[in-house]
Amino acid sequence: MKRYPLPLIILVIATALFSLTLACNTATADVRVPIKDLIENMKTYDGKTVTIGGEAIGDLMVRGTHAWFTVDDDPYSNKSIEAGGELVGMSNISMSVWADKIDTDNIKILGGYKNKGDQVTVTGVFNRACQQHGGDTDIHAYSVEIIGPGHPFGRHLQYWKLFTVLMLAALIVFLWNIRRSRIKKAIREG
Repeated sequence: MKRYPLPLIILVIATALFSLTLACNTATADVRVPIKDLIENMKTYDGKTVTIGGEAIGDLMVRGTHAWFTVDDDPYSNKSIEAGGELVGMSNISMSVWADKIDTDNIKILGGYKNKGDQVTVTGVFNRACQQHGGDTDIHAYSVEIIGPGHPFGRHLQYWKLFTVLMLAALIVFLWNIRRSRIKKAIREG
């Protein structure tokens, strides 16, 4: 039986372990992690490459060659109340993302009261307490992909609500005038 030198065996084992580690990190990044899981298991994901997805919301804050933005993946980011979604659970399950400005140039619409934001997928390193950013929780992105466009919300006037408000206002004015005339009458008869 042929014997191999110990340094060669160590080199082969080290190469195999390195390849396995690289494959595990790549596999983690390929699977989308819900932001809620990141928040609940911060120690597990700290320093690891993750992929998140959801609605780009808030403001795009450019800082030199980089930019901050927020990704939201709560139930409302999938179907807002304006789009017919139901009131469910907690809202604003989101994560701050630090990315190269050039990677954020394709984000055209950010979600808020008036808009449904672009749907994005972000891959980067999750930081439970980022040393670079004062201990904040964030993801340093190396890939930002737009997977769906955002759009303004259509705000349709619901005429039955307007009619109800006007009728209640008229009723209040009518009752107020009756009360006022009774008080004046009582003062005159006084």
